[in-house]
Amino acid sequence: MEKIKQFVYQYNIVFAIILLIAILVRVVLLDKYPEGIHEDEAGMMYDAYCMAEYGTDRYLNENPVYLINFGGGQSVLYAVIASIFIRIFGFSVLVTRLPAVIFSVITIILAYFLTKKYIGKKFATVFSFLIAICPWHIMQSRWGLDCNLLSSFIMISVFTFLNSKKTWHFIISGIFWGLTLYTYALSYIILPVFFIFLCMYLLYVKKITIKEVLVTLIPILILAVPLILVQVVNYFGLESIQIGFITIPKLFTYRIGEIGLENIVYNLNIGNANNFFQLLFSADHNPGNAFQEWGTIYYMLIPFVILGFILTIKETITSIKNKQFNVKTVFLIQLILVTFSILVFADLQLYKLNPLFIMMLALGAESIIWLYNRRKFLAHCVIVSLSITFILFVIFYFKNINQKAGVGFNTDFMPLIEYLDTQYPNTEIYLETDAIQQYIYLLLYKKMSPYEFMENMSMIQYKTGETEVIQVGKYHFILYGEIDKNTVYVLEENNAFRPKTIQKLKEKLEGQGFTQEKYQHFLIYTFNE
Repeated sequence: MEKIKQFVYQYNIVFAIILLIAILVRVVLLDKYPEGIHEDEAGMMYDAYCMAEYGTDRYLNENPVYLINFGGGQSVLYAVIASIFIRIFGFSVLVTRLPAVIFSVITIILAYFLTKKYIGKKFATVFSFLIAICPWHIMQSRWGLDCNLLSSFIMISVFTFLNSKKTWHFIISGIFWGLTLYTYALSYIILPVFFIFLCMYLLYVKKITIKEVLVTLIPILILAVPLILVQVVNYFGLESIQIGFITIPKLFTYRIGEIGLENIVYNLNIGNANNFFQLLFSADHNPGNAFQEWGTIYYMLIPFVILGFILTIKETITSIKNKQFNVKTVFLIQLILVTFSILVFADLQLYKLNPLFIMMLALGAESIIWLYNRRKFLAHCVIVSLSITFILFVIFYFKNINQKAGVGFNTDFMPLIEYLDTQYPNTEIYLETDAIQQYIYLLLYKKMSPYEFMENMSMIQYKTGETEVIQVGKYHFILYGEIDKNTVYVLEENNAFRPKTIQKLKEKLEGQGFTQEKYQHFLIYTFNE
C-alpha cells in the first residue's frame, strides 16, 4: 500500500511540475509577446470593451449572440468572457488575453485527469506533457482569437459528459456542449456530427442511457436556438431581431458559401497552398499560429502520431468487438469526424484545424507509452529530446515572434494616433498605413464609446458585400476625390499592402506643394500657404 501511495505521489508531483512550466511559458510577458494586436484580436477586444462598459457591441447590438466584427462575423464567447475580465481588472491587452491562457491550462488539467482515470497515470502524464510543450498550444494561448477556445471547450464537454453520473451532471455537460457552439462557427458542423456518433458509441458500450443522452441534449438545443436564428436571419436577408435582452444580428456578409463537398479534394491535394497536411503538421501564413521552422506539434513527433493512429485503430476494433468502453476510441471518433467536417470548408487556415491537435497529441502519447513498454531507454530518450526541443522552441519564440508577426500584429498605429492628436488636434487627417482595419485601432486607443463610433463613422459596402469603415470623426481611411489642402496626409513608408497607392499619393501631394515631415517611419504631409 505504501509503495502504491508513493507511486501516485510521484506522478502527481511530475504533473504539478508540467503544469507549472505550462503556465509560466504561457503567462510570462503575455502582453509583450506577441507585441501589438492582431486585427481579429483587436475587433474582439473592442467589442469586449463595449460589452463590459455599455452592454452592446460596436454596432449597438444589445448582448449579441454573434458579433458582426468587420462584417463577416465572429463568435461571441471569447468576447463575453473577456468582458467579464475587463469589468474586474480593467481594460488592457493583458486582461483580454487572459481567457486564452486560462482555458489552455484547463485543457491540460482535464486531459490529465480524464486519461488518468480511464487509461492510467503514465499515459496521462505523457499526454499532459505533450500538450504543455506543444508549439501550437503555446502560441494559440498567447493571443485572443475567438476560435482558440474551441479545442478547450470540446475537452470540457467531453470530460463532463464522460464523468457524468447524475441527471444534473448531464445538464451541466449539455450546457458546456451548447456553449461550445459559441466559440467558433466551425462547431456548427463539428459538434452535431461528433455528438451523435459519440452517443451512438457510448450507448453501444452501455456507458450511458437514452435518458441521459436526452437530458444532455435539451440544454444543447436551447443554447443552439439563438445561433439557428442567426442563420435564418442572414440566409433570408432579414433584419436584426431583438429577443428579450439578446440580439440576433444581421451580418454585412454571410459566408455560407465556404462549405461544400467539392472542397475535400482540393484540401487533400498536397500541391495546393494551405492544403490540409501542410496546416496539420507545418504552418500557415500567420506566424501567430505556428512557426514553419518547428511545425504545429514538432516535426519529430509526426511518426509517433502516425504510429499512435494505427495502434489506436487496432485497440478500438478490439474494444468495439468486446463492447468495452475505451476513451481512446472517443479520441479517435473525434479525430476522424472533425477531420471530415473540416475538409468540407473552403480556404482552410490553421486555426480551423484547432480541434484536431489535442487528439493528435493523444496519439503521440499512445506511441510513446507503447515504446516505453518495450524499450524504456528509447522512450526516455524521446522524452528528453522533446524536452530539449521545447526549450529551444521557447527561446526561438521569444526571440522571433515579434519580428515574424509583422504587420499582422500591429504595433505602431496607436502611437501614431497619439502623436497626431497632439500635433493636429483640430485638423482632418487621412491615413494610409499597413494596419489592417485601421479604424479598429483608433477605437481601441481612444476607448471610444460605441454610441460615439456609430454617430461619427462612415461606411461603404462593395459589390462583393464586403464593407469597410472609411471615416471615424476627423480620421479618414480611404481617399475619394481630389486632394484637400486643409487635410493632413499620413503615409507609411514601405507600405506592405498598397505600395503603388503610396507612391502615387506621394507624387500628387508633392506636386501640389505639400511639405513633408517624418514621424518614425511615417511621412506626414501638410500644406502651408
